[in-house]
Amino acid sequence: MKLNLLTTSLLLLTSSALAAPTITIATSTTSRDFPLSAEEPLIVPLQKNDYVISVEGLNGKCSADPKQKIKFSTPLKLNCDARTEFPFKIRFTGDYAFTYNETLQTLTLIRAPKTNTAKVFTRKLPDIKCEIYNGGPVTIKVGNTFAEGETVRDAYSGQTATVTNGAVELVPSASSGGLVLLERANFNPAEAEFDYRNASIYFILVDRFNNGDPSNDNAYGRQKDGKDEIGTFHGGDLKGVTAKLDYIKSLGVDVIWLSPIVEQIHGFVGGGDSGSFPFYGYHGYWTRDFTKIDENFGRDEDLKTLVDEAHKRGIKILLDAVVNHPGYATLADIKFDDISVMRKEFDEPNRWQPPTGANWHQFHGYIDYKSPNWSQWWGGDWVRSGLPGYPKPGSSDIELTLAGMPDFRTESTQAVTPPKWLLNNPGTRVEARDNYTVADYLIEWQTDWVKRFGIDGYRVDTVKHVEPEVWKRLKKEATTSLETWRKENGASGVPFWMMGEVWAHGPTRSPYFDDGFNALINFDLQKRMDHGAACFSSMADTYAGYAKEMVDEADFLPVSYMSSHDTELFANRFGNNVTAQRNAANAMLLSPGAVQIYYGDEVARPFGPYADDFHQGTRSDMIWDLDKDRQGLLSHWQKVGNFRSNHPAIGAGEHRVIEQDNAYVFSRTFNNDAVVVAFVGRDAK
Repeated sequence: MKLNLLTTSLLLLTSSALAAPTITIATSTTSRDFPLSAEEPLIVPLQKNDYVISVEGLNGKCSADPKQKIKFSTPLKLNCDARTEFPFKIRFTGDYAFTYNETLQTLTLIRAPKTNTAKVFTRKLPDIKCEIYNGGPVTIKVGNTFAEGETVRDAYSGQTATVTNGAVELVPSASSGGLVLLERANFNPAEAEFDYRNASIYFILVDRFNNGDPSNDNAYGRQKDGKDEIGTFHGGDLKGVTAKLDYIKSLGVDVIWLSPIVEQIHGFVGGGDSGSFPFYGYHGYWTRDFTKIDENFGRDEDLKTLVDEAHKRGIKILLDAVVNHPGYATLADIKFDDISVMRKEFDEPNRWQPPTGANWHQFHGYIDYKSPNWSQWWGGDWVRSGLPGYPKPGSSDIELTLAGMPDFRTESTQAVTPPKWLLNNPGTRVEARDNYTVADYLIEWQTDWVKRFGIDGYRVDTVKHVEPEVWKRLKKEATTSLETWRKENGASGVPFWMMGEVWAHGPTRSPYFDDGFNALINFDLQKRMDHGAACFSSMADTYAGYAKEMVDEADFLPVSYMSSHDTELFANRFGNNVTAQRNAANAMLLSPGAVQIYYGDEVARPFGPYADDFHQGTRSDMIWDLDKDRQGLLSHWQKVGNFRSNHPAIGAGEHRVIEQDNAYVFSRTFNNDAVVVAFVGRDAK
């Protein structure tokens, strides 16, 4: 017996209704977003820094004064039809309260008493109307996507049905979250051609993923802290990634993005604003030598094996290209490189511990930052810094120093020579070149990995902080390098690909696409997925908007994500609610354009220790021992992920809504590929 579906159609919702009021608080390198409520203030711990707050998702009629600036205890007017953004500076670390007045549509910021101890915010799922599925067979319209009499298959449940009067009838799987994924029954996955517009990119923070070689866990004298190990190296390496390639492939992944694997600073800096933990460069963004693999991550042969084995499985490898900055100076590096700026010598600098009553920032006291010998480090012809003899940082995106790191002078036309310590670095490939500028060296160092290993592309860090001409040159030279490598190795494939991180970039084309980038990371979807985690059909307007932008701008490609190392773990937003994570997986994996999976999204990886630096918690160790609920989540992800991988139409295809009462149904078509996705409602329970 066929049962009726009880539904409230959500297909005509406006984008403002989709996004309940949210506030995003961002620095130049990290961000978090929070729900705004008129019922109580939002109290957030903020460190001394420059921030931008943005508010969106307001209903009604209101507009902000574009000239207004944040003043404490002074209401700020907000926009109802667009995002409202304000830059502001926090001069004193502490708790700050944001009060939202729904009647006046204003936001007020005040310094709050030091009462907030819960720095991890768990949300409630949005209470929104949604289609309800009560069980039994359902009828799904397929429009003109499949021919009359054609046999189709639900890729999730494996059921087949025949198209009759433009529709099919079947029973959705109880574990699908109300999804039906229709494809032609005679479809052969082996015939699917890879297209980056449909890519599923698995982002691995190498140190936290899998330890394939424990013998390299403490390279360069690095130490554990013996406590929560918040900012220390945990042991993940390239061998560990290679060992899990079959697992990664099972998710429907066709591209792996590795966090930077190049040699990092050997020592630590103080972690968090209060220096509560020793913070090493385990994440890969504090480079010491761009030409060699960090010994904690492995050796050249390990990278070669990883790339070769990934290619055998049809998986492409992206390296993370960091061109804007090198890493900090630490006690260990200053000693190793014999830079004469130490006030006290240490036999083993990484064994230094803060004295009683001090914190990890106190290591600075052993360094003379006014010494003229800082010229022995990178030098003022290479970087901007607050050190003596160095050009001072500027205030523009190009000239500022991110998080206090030295800023490469990529705009300089001056010929430079690499510093002596770098030329003498054991195992380096750095060589002095005639008439090379800073940018010349950095581009050579980056493209050398492509020449040697056949790297398929880059994820490029901090795009807006480097001149566009540098990115154009990098893309051109990397493309030539890959073509040369393929010719020498009898290989073929799609052209070299470059994905950029332009902080806070949304789902619309911008001039950055003229600077050599094939795609940009889309920071928009994570906010919109709160509703997707509650009801899949609430993604309707988002999908339509993304798809239209891709059609209108042929060279535009967003790479959307649900979690990242610099924002949040999506699973943590709702207290590791596995059902919400499953529904969010549906919302992301079926989004137009490419998608980025952060390692562990597929199993709701738990938030880790973080002390006074929230983002450290997003970089917890991958979990491999799964309970029953997480095993079910993984199985679901594999089904939907492989459906996406098998069908380029999902990311790259034309998106059309198929009007139907009682369900949200759409088709995607691309060349000869066609699918129909239906959401028949969430479980009535």
